Amino acid sequence: MITMEKLLEIEQNTIQEAAEAIDENDIQLLVGWLKEKDRKIRNKALLLLQDRSLNHNDVYPFWHVFEGKLKSDHPEQRSIGIMLIAANTKWDRKNKIDEAIDAYLLCLNDKNPVVIRQCIQSLHQILPYKKQLYLNIADRLISVSIPNIEETIRKPVLIDILEVLMVIRKGWYPDEVEQFISLALAGDLLDQNDKKQIKSMMW
Repeated sequence: MITMEKLLEIEQNTIQEAAEAIDENDIQLLVGWLKEKDRKIRNKALLLLQDRSLNHNDVYPFWHVFEGKLKSDHPEQRSIGIMLIAANTKWDRKNKIDEAIDAYLLCLNDKNPVVIRQCIQSLHQILPYKKQLYLNIADRLISVSIPNIEETIRKPVLIDILEVLMVIRKGWYPDEVEQFISLALAGDLLDQNDKKQIKSMMW
């Protein structure tokens, strides 16, 4: 059984090996440690659970815990909820994400810019498995008020949004998505290199 001492001894390059070695009891401990005051413990527990979720479905039973974190008062806990929901969507045969997606997408309006970016970027793990959510996700993304976001983070957030919309438009793209992309490319928030990169993703 894993202990906090053993957890802290795990190096970055051995996360994958450690994730393969944990069992059901370890997973329960790790989920509990996501609330530990020590940030190192929280981060290591998160990394192990994320890596474990890549190839195994035994973290998925804790979905309700991760969903609850979306409403936490603490931004780091909201980010943890976002990341672990996204990581386990591939195992979501019961379509629990359909009920969780509204709370998940509320994080697009979070006061913490890190949470906003985490919310958008993690959508890349959800999109391949839940095409029924494309319309809802696209609608919420194009509704994000970029001017209301902290100025230093506006450009990265816009790029994050565009990268997700590029994935959505490959399988389904209403006029609203095309219009949002066109306006972003015509605006002055992105520089020429950014615009070139986005355009390269359109074909």
